[in-house]
Amino acid sequence: MLDARAVADRVAATTVDGATVDRWSLYMTESRRLSLSIKDREAGNAHAPLSLSEGCGARYLLVWNDGLVSRGSLERRQLDRDLDTALRQAREAAYEDPDASHIRGPAEIPDVTLHDAGAAAVAGGDTSRWTSRLAAVRETIDGETLRTWSGSFSASEAESRLLTSAGLDVSGRGSSAGWHVSFNGELGDGHSARNLDSDAEFGERLQRVIGLVRELGKPGPAIAGTRPTLLHPSVVESYALSTLLHNLEGSAVSNEESHFHREDFGGDTPKLREDLSLTLDPLRPLRSGSYRFTVEGVPARRFTFIDRGRLASPVLDLKYAHRLGMDPTPLPYSMEALSLEGPERISLDQALRQAHGGVMVMSVLGVHTQDATSGDFSLSAPQTLAIQDGAFAGRVRGTISGNIFDVLNSADLQLVHFDGDTTPGLLFPCRVEVG
Repeated sequence: MLDARAVADRVAATTVDGATVDRWSLYMTESRRLSLSIKDREAGNAHAPLSLSEGCGARYLLVWNDGLVSRGSLERRQLDRDLDTALRQAREAAYEDPDASHIRGPAEIPDVTLHDAGAAAVAGGDTSRWTSRLAAVRETIDGETLRTWSGSFSASEAESRLLTSAGLDVSGRGSSAGWHVSFNGELGDGHSARNLDSDAEFGERLQRVIGLVRELGKPGPAIAGTRPTLLHPSVVESYALSTLLHNLEGSAVSNEESHFHREDFGGDTPKLREDLSLTLDPLRPLRSGSYRFTVEGVPARRFTFIDRGRLASPVLDLKYAHRLGMDPTPLPYSMEALSLEGPERISLDQALRQAHGGVMVMSVLGVHTQDATSGDFSLSAPQTLAIQDGAFAGRVRGTISGNIFDVLNSADLQLVHFDGDTTPGLLFPCRVEVG
């Protein structure tokens, strides 16, 4: 790894047109990654390459002696040869922001297992585990309901070190491994963690998505009106939780671009159903969302953002913690580290029996066009299955519409357990239009 201390010393000694660096923070990473792409059943060619890459970079925060602030990132080339030029450019782009000028000092950093030897071996070039998995997917292609597939497999290993002018010096090593496959160019699934999943887990997840793809190949009945609607965990993450997190972001709260207001946090008035909680746990070994410290040096810890419907805290980095006069929080780097808890989860079989005449939505389009502050949504749902008599009844295409905050306050909302997913599905009445 590059000598982080030597880079930090050069940063600390920087002078540009008489301005010197008063305080600083430097987060450096070095990584290697092996990935394999599959395009329409073909792997390892120009359109779906096997790629081994290495990277090195740094993120910095500089506070100059006149109080101006510079934030940015440095590539390997700049770290190796052009650091002085990069720091001069950083000075030229400096701006006034007192809330962004805080640097973390020494802190007690927790221990959590983030590195797996198996994933690291794959990142170093051992592709033997991928061979059997490629064969397993290829064996499922029947030429009828499963015509073709695409996907990717990857693994990486990284080392990081954070140094600050206030005396914080922490480092760590981590790994990651993941895969994703999609069939017929539309529906897919995958897995991501800091270690490799077992072959049995891989096979079970593969069969689940194949079963759904086969169901999508059947025509469904006409459906319209307010119907029982089951959001698959992937939709809960891509829309419901992402919208909730947007409104919990310190920047959105501070800039009055959130559904919630500063005075809503820490109060006794519930803003969601009183049995709903949202908790972050970045200390679970080998999970994709786990870590020991943020890039600013805030120690990882278990943290509850929403406690039984009440807003405990926004999601706060150092800047917005100071701007809002609150303590910084750990950050959700991955949905997998978040837990949405509430009433006891019902099984998928129970949900299907309760959702007769309704639908299960497995993907949505147009999330980025929705008004996250109001919570209103109207989403295209091209991969949706009708539900009749406790079972899937073929594919329907249409839109779902409503308001996500009304959903999260509804007495009719139920959480649904899906095998292989930590995020629950959501079952609630929703407007469905099929066209």
